[in-house]
Amino acid sequence: MNDRLPTRTSLRVTRLAALVACAGLSLVACGTGTGHDVAPEGAGEAGASSARGASSGSASSSSSSVSSASGRSTPLPDSGTQGTPDASIDTSDTSHDAGRDGAAGEAGAQRDASADAATPSPLTADGGCTVAPGSVIGVFTDPDTAMPITPPNPPGITFKDTDGNLVDAHGGGIIQECDTFYLHGEYFSSTTTDNNFNGFSMYSSRDLATWKNEGIILPQQPSGQLGPNRKGERPHIIKCPATGEFVLYAHSADVTYQMDKEVVYATSATVNGQYTFQGSLLGPTGQTAAHSDMSALTDGDSAYVVTESGSVYTLASDCHSWASSAQYSAVNGTTSGSEAPTVFKAGSTYYWIGSDKTGWRANDNFYSTAPSMKGPWTYQGYVAPQGSKTWMSQTTWVMPITGSAGTVYLFWGDHWYGDQDTTAPGKYNYMTTFVFQPLVVNGTSLSMPAYEVSWKLDVGAGTWSN
Repeated sequence: MNDRLPTRTSLRVTRLAALVACAGLSLVACGTGTGHDVAPEGAGEAGASSARGASSGSASSSSSSVSSASGRSTPLPDSGTQGTPDASIDTSDTSHDAGRDGAAGEAGAQRDASADAATPSPLTADGGCTVAPGSVIGVFTDPDTAMPITPPNPPGITFKDTDGNLVDAHGGGIIQECDTFYLHGEYFSSTTTDNNFNGFSMYSSRDLATWKNEGIILPQQPSGQLGPNRKGERPHIIKCPATGEFVLYAHSADVTYQMDKEVVYATSATVNGQYTFQGSLLGPTGQTAAHSDMSALTDGDSAYVVTESGSVYTLASDCHSWASSAQYSAVNGTTSGSEAPTVFKAGSTYYWIGSDKTGWRANDNFYSTAPSMKGPWTYQGYVAPQGSKTWMSQTTWVMPITGSAGTVYLFWGDHWYGDQDTTAPGKYNYMTTFVFQPLVVNGTSLSMPAYEVSWKLDVGAGTWSN
């Protein structure tokens, strides 16, 4: 709303120094994002993206509208209030194409009144983007501690935003700008069950447990690839290394998910501004990237779009087209094809997580490793214990959170609405829950050996504890 503009503008001005402090950092420095997924019949996938540079702070009004230097994002419709808040900030603790399943969890997100999302979190004395250890603690709690079956069904957290509404952004990614994380994903209507494209939404947080609504950053278009009666999935945002522009990549298709499918993109001058739809992501001779599930990431001066079944598109310097492509079948593991590609880097190793194609139902996600994005990729096995169905979720993003003492690799999996009996999978995806779990990374080994029902993330330290 207009009466909120002065507040938002003042926040941007007071944090101008932070915009400069983190410039030039990638993948793990000043935050990074990575990972994602997709399949022909399901919703789009999330991708891996790294955040570079620093951004202005963000504040949303009670009407869930937001302003930015490039325009104002569209107010996000009320998605309902189902779920009980259970994720909060604790400032006293210093310690698819396929493969989508879900049922709404009972947990939610709650913030400590003393740590208002609109208040800048404690930074270093020089005004940079480094968060002091112990000053920002995210608490994640899944109330489903006792289950009639194993793994837990439904698992995951039903996050609520700071206005008390369901966080409705799924199958997407997270990008970090300075001390703020921006979660973006597919917005599902609570009044329809067709999963057609309604827009891509965004939320911001400094602890990854308390989310503030930033609105619809890319609404349904009047016509065309992301117009009415179309599918739009797997939004992933990167900050283009050469230009500093924010670029959102997604998958568009017809209502069957199988025809006219390709990677499209939109651009914005600010991470949480209104994104302008640009159309198809084209190659050197005008060819499209004809795929479903996809993701995007940066690695130093390079940027990539990765898709289902192992395709890697190296982007041109302006990130508006792709310069070359390659396909790596090893990342499909023992399947004929994979979706929901999620790629991230830990140390000198690249990890590619993929999902089998089982519609909206969960399956055992698997991973491969490589010394570079160009391979060679080696299949390694399952992410979680076989039979756990990746704790009843489908990968969409892995977010490295680097602090003074280490790095936590935060796994984001979507627990798509519906039961394993397939009677109504994916019908009410606005109720999809968030499976946020710490990954165990050791050399070329990646695992989630146990489902952490309750855990804490120290953003400044880059550590987690129970």
